Amino acid sequence: MNELPPKIIACETLRDEVSRVAGDIEVEFCEGKLHDHPERLRATLNERIAATPGARTILLAYGRCSNGCAGLEAGPHRLVLPAVDDCIAILLGSRDEYLRQFNGCPGTYYYTRGWIEYIDDPYHEYLEMIPRYGEEKARRIAHLILAHYRRVALVDTGTYDLATYDTYLRTVSDFYDLPLEVLPGSLRLLEKLVDGGPYDDEFITVAPGDVLDEPRFWEVSRSK
Repeated sequence: MNELPPKIIACETLRDEVSRVAGDIEVEFCEGKLHDHPERLRATLNERIAATPGARTILLAYGRCSNGCAGLEAGPHRLVLPAVDDCIAILLGSRDEYLRQFNGCPGTYYYTRGWIEYIDDPYHEYLEMIPRYGEEKARRIAHLILAHYRRVALVDTGTYDLATYDTYLRTVSDFYDLPLEVLPGSLRLLEKLVDGGPYDDEFITVAPGDVLDEPRFWEVSRSK
């Protein structure tokens, strides 16, 4: 019997990058705003996994994501996902690069096209607060949210036109009085995921019948 082909389940914030590397592999995208509700994210992913017929390798374009991926049930499938905390490391190409950026400037608010289009970032939330609180109070709250941040960074993964988002990001940068930087992204980790690995210590593999419990992510954190 021929083995069924793999399938990708990905966050829509990674739509550009996953679509670039997926080739002929089946892809399902989940709503980006689920990141704000880890329990809903876990429930949605478990539903998508359980609804997948057969016994397949399911490639998850997710990290730990505020424990939204802790508790995923493999069922008859094998699950593989990057051993990272969130999609920032995925888009930078590795957990090592994420840690290098974090150690160099821990107070960074990251952007890509996907985050601007599919997630309510703090500036969007500020605009939504104005009708409720008035501009002055909304501004105070907005600045408190990013009070300890030191820069705004756009991750250039080479999959979208940076110029399209230049005006918005400069507005954000000016509003928070934070410098705007463009960081080189990388599709390396996603390519390794969809190309079949090797699934070494850069990945977590969940065997059929197993559950991805939270301590697996702790092991990742201790490995560096």
